[in-house]
Amino acid sequence: MPEVSAAGGCPSDGEFVFGKKWDCPICGKGFKNPTVKSSKARMVGSDMDLRPIYEKINPLKYDVVLCPHCGYSALERYFKTVTQVQKQLIQEKICANYKEREEKETFSYEDGFLRYKMAMMNCMVKQAYDSEKAYVCLRAAWMLRAWRESLTEDPGKQERIAKQEEEYLKNAKEGFAQANIKEDYPLCGMDETTVDYLMAALSCRFGEYDTAMKLVSGIIANRAAGSRIKDRARDLKEEITRQSKR
Repeated sequence: MPEVSAAGGCPSDGEFVFGKKWDCPICGKGFKNPTVKSSKARMVGSDMDLRPIYEKINPLKYDVVLCPHCGYSALERYFKTVTQVQKQLIQEKICANYKEREEKETFSYEDGFLRYKMAMMNCMVKQAYDSEKAYVCLRAAWMLRAWRESLTEDPGKQERIAKQEEEYLKNAKEGFAQANIKEDYPLCGMDETTVDYLMAALSCRFGEYDTAMKLVSGIIANRAAGSRIKDRARDLKEEITRQSKR
């Protein structure tokens, strides 16, 4: 893993990204946002909570689109979807205090985390749906985990990042629980079975074994659920049983 810094980005990412053109729906100005080439992002596995694992480059660092002119930022899937009321709120509370800056061509993990924080700030200001806020927290937590794993010789920093990851995962779990009550599916591109699995995985992580077991049992018994998610649910059920017996 190459050494990176917030100031210098990650030079080794250069061959895997390109500058995708965007027009900001808030200020109307054009800009280029570093984006991972789809042909270069090779997924090699995933964690229990669905965090995707890639080789050579981590696309999670490049999830957030940020306008360098006005400070408006969001995950790529949400960037263009802004109501007139949200636009006004962002202009008043984000853009008015934002200093225009030159964007980098590649990002370090620290750069990526700062962009997630900016996206969450925009979510709060524009009063985004619970699902969008939860999804930002989830993907931020995934990226923090990858950052922590890259710091093999800095246990102190690993511990600090682990605490932040934990906080973001808790916020994601709470947000998806609220979205499940208030919003219609799909949520962030996920169907109900996938969200149930994700909630089971997060419940297991935080020691809520009864809730986790109820959710995975429902997935396994669901005739409409696909074989792939059922297999994951069975694996998770075994993990819940192991952890609950400790």
